[in-house]
Amino acid sequence: MSILSTDYGRVVENSERVAWRLNEVFPAGVALDFSKSFMPTAMFTAHSLEFLGDDERLKLNQIFGNSYRYLFYFVEAYIIDMAMQHAQSELYGDDDNLRAMLRFAEEEVKHQQMFVRFGEMFDRGFGTTCDLVENPQAVAQVILAKSPMAVTLVTLHLEIITQAHYVDCMRDRGEMEPLFQSLFKYHWIEESQHAKLDALEILKLRRTASPEVIQQAIDDYFAIAGAFAGLLAAQAKLDVSSLERAVGRTFSADQRTAIEDAQKRSYNRAFLWSGVTNTMFLEFLAEYFPNALAGAAQAAEAFA
Repeated sequence: MSILSTDYGRVVENSERVAWRLNEVFPAGVALDFSKSFMPTAMFTAHSLEFLGDDERLKLNQIFGNSYRYLFYFVEAYIIDMAMQHAQSELYGDDDNLRAMLRFAEEEVKHQQMFVRFGEMFDRGFGTTCDLVENPQAVAQVILAKSPMAVTLVTLHLEIITQAHYVDCMRDRGEMEPLFQSLFKYHWIEESQHAKLDALEILKLRRTASPEVIQQAIDDYFAIAGAFAGLLAAQAKLDVSSLERAVGRTFSADQRTAIEDAQKRSYNRAFLWSGVTNTMFLEFLAEYFPNALAGAAQAAEAFA
């Protein structure tokens, strides 16, 4: 399926057709089932750690799921800002474009509210505190300091992986916690529209860009990806302490390293590798940013 399958007006129509409310995600009386996995096995590298018992693997899987949803909340802080900047540029321009970008921002705010509500439910039911990387606003400012085309390209990468994760790994997986699975179903529904807007905005920016500006966007894209890898590594380290707290035991130095490495690989594959290996994203790069393909191949190897 091509990302560029529609225009701004059609995206608004589609968004209105598939729109959902928070009470659909969290109907009255719903509760998390902590006897089930949150993340699918295909995305959870630590399931192979033999020194972990079944309950410890389950706890770590749930910690990973909670961090996974939080990291999407985290990045949406900059995506909202980005969407509002694009909307600002359309104030005296095309009405369909303006409506589309304002709706984009509104839906991302709703996603943040959804992720916060889930986090509150998780905190009430999990039993122990889970540590999370801090200060999404500061990270947002670092990302937004890069070229607008690069920022939007990173956003396209992220919107595409939300679709791939749900469709390829989460949908119809009976072993997964149903509310967590539903959370990312609703996220996917709207992010599939946002990816189309990202692509349209990138092409708008690219249309008047010089070769030097395009190359700068490519360089900035990979710089942001590298910085994000550092953030993911920090979260992986925090997960080890969260697991020790949850299971009531201290792991050896070698075991802590193994858990941290497994978590880091899971995060890297989820947020970075799955983007730079995605067929739809690579086809987009091949057509509009061919100079990025070599870097994408190197990143795929680094983050595998």
